Amino acid sequence: METRQRTDPRETFGRALRGHRQEARLTQQELAAKAGLGVRTLSDLERGAAGPRPATAALLCAALGLGAPDAEGFHALALASWHAARR
Repeated sequence: METRQRTDPRETFGRALRGHRQEARLTQQELAAKAGLGVRTLSDLERGAAGPRPATAALLCAALGLGAPDAEGFHALALASWHAARR
């Protein structure tokens, strides 16, 4: 019988965050500075080791300059990640 692993929402958010950061051609240090976050916090989020607080997601969204459709998806992933981190 095949078992299917569930993907942790924190990892999904982390991959999305890394993709948006790379698309914006920013280093972790640059994005952290633009968002007013620590580099370690950003690293933890990208690795899926933490889930972002809603305010942190908003800061990242603004720093990345995400437009409406991307921002909505980003916030949905962030919320799922935040809830997973609190369990």
